[in-house]
Amino acid sequence: MEKVIQMANELFGRYADVYVSGPIYAAHFNMANLYIEFEVEFDDDSKPNISTVSIYNLSSTSRSRIVKGANIAITAGYRKDGTGVILQGKITGVTNNKEGVDRITKISVKEGQDYSHIKIDTSTADAAVKYQVKKRVKLKKPVVTYTKTKTGKKKKKTISYRTVTETKYKKRAMKKSFGKNTRSSTIIRWCARTLGMKITTLSLPTDKIYKKGYTITGSIETKMEEVVKNCGAVMYYRRGNMVIRSIKVGNDERFTLSAATGLLDSPEQSEDDDGKKIYTVRSLLQYRIATASIIYINSKTVKGTFRVKSGKHICNGSDFITELVVF
Repeated sequence: MEKVIQMANELFGRYADVYVSGPIYAAHFNMANLYIEFEVEFDDDSKPNISTVSIYNLSSTSRSRIVKGANIAITAGYRKDGTGVILQGKITGVTNNKEGVDRITKISVKEGQDYSHIKIDTSTADAAVKYQVKKRVKLKKPVVTYTKTKTGKKKKKTISYRTVTETKYKKRAMKKSFGKNTRSSTIIRWCARTLGMKITTLSLPTDKIYKKGYTITGSIETKMEEVVKNCGAVMYYRRGNMVIRSIKVGNDERFTLSAATGLLDSPEQSEDDDGKKIYTVRSLLQYRIATASIIYINSKTVKGTFRVKSGKHICNGSDFITELVVF
């Protein structure tokens, strides 16, 4: 406990910056001048996390620059230890409320983009299949011809119809088909390109080949997740960037979490839904920790290298901490 107190004293000087950039204005808010609270969540599933930021007693000009759709980023940490980005996303909602003498601007932030609503439609589906049929059509003007018989008589022949070939299209199915022996990486890149999704890391443990081909219907993102999973990988946001790789792979932060570096309690052991051993950990706010961070934990009860599965960075009147789940 003495080491934690020493660490807190050494790192005294909480630091947080909030940056907002909209289509017209940009704004910067600093913890040194304003009271700021936030709760920034992170995990290793593909659904964008929603975080909240509250800033107290902003001027009317500053409030007007925080608008839905604007980009937002938070850097945080301790002055002596340094700071880093803990959130990048878009503002999805803003409220301004009075509480006593304070006016609180509460900002909802979505990390990354939600593509679950985008489905195969006429702009992305396979082209309609053509087929041809023969049909008889009546001529506007009959064609009359004469021939002579063997006896010399004139024989009249009138043609009022003729046979034509007509191209038709089968009813168009809202699906996107990939041919035989298509690699998963090809399907994933098509999905990402169609969704407008930027992938910063694409590393598949197995680039599965679909020998019979593959068909996408409905939600493109849902099918993309299915293909990623079949390759032994997962897709998730890390500091606002989409990552696709093995759940066992992470970013080595070269960081040891101990009492000397901010560990607050002994890690608590439990099991996830699959019966896998996990640990819940609390520390002073540590910007280095994010989804898939690889860290070394050195405590009295737990020692070893772990991968971060999920967590949250919390800043309020009493806490400036990071809570995380590792395995």
